[in-house]
Amino acid sequence: MTNASPNAAKNWLDAIRRDWDTRARENARAYINWPDVPNEEDAFFASGKADYQHYVTPFLEKMSFDPREKTALEIGCGIGRIARWMSQDFAQYIGVDVSPEMIRKASSYNLPRTQFLAVSGGDLAGILSDSVDFVWSFAVFQHVPDKHAIFNYFQEAARVLRPGGIFRLHMKGLWTLPLGRLVLEAGFPERYRDRGKKPPKFRIPFVRLRYLDTWQGRSIRPVEAVQQCESAGLAVLDTAGEWTPMMWIGGRKK
Repeated sequence: MTNASPNAAKNWLDAIRRDWDTRARENARAYINWPDVPNEEDAFFASGKADYQHYVTPFLEKMSFDPREKTALEIGCGIGRIARWMSQDFAQYIGVDVSPEMIRKASSYNLPRTQFLAVSGGDLAGILSDSVDFVWSFAVFQHVPDKHAIFNYFQEAARVLRPGGIFRLHMKGLWTLPLGRLVLEAGFPERYRDRGKKPPKFRIPFVRLRYLDTWQGRSIRPVEAVQQCESAGLAVLDTAGEWTPMMWIGGRKK
């Protein structure tokens, strides 16, 4: 991973796998889903459908992308909250997650046209180069405490995408100041559940101090995210939520 100590990076990835395996065994739905959604299976998957229709479908339309006969890859699939909806539109769906326990639970649903794989948390080993048409990640990088692991996923997304394939990646897009295991963040709030509502005309900025762990991950400044994508060979054509906890970077492989 670029500019990162191999030992430090490995320690983070080991911690991420251990902690998310524990969360998966304890109560996977509660750790994956929005806090205002009942912890019931039907509500869990219904929220996945709502997020898919809100965050994926309009983007595919904007990119003039027909998912039929195409392969989608989701980074951080969990137990398949969105997989069951994405797999209905795409010819093939591949979900990867750092937690083998999450993958075991996702596979237990036996969804058609799906494949679930456990990965290191820092790469897409096991996925062939130039083999997928759409790379997507949602509410995953916000939990990764090593930003170089996030940047490595940008590189890996470019590797596995076919030429002209598209991507949409989700992360915290805040101003940050690293202070060892602490990080100072500043930006504007954006409420996760206000789908379909126009943002307020005036937003009050916030400043907060976070302790980095496998729940509170690193934020990526918008310009840095774009630069890292472009350097990986990904043309950024669509951004949203800059300077908020809900930033999107999307576009096409060059």
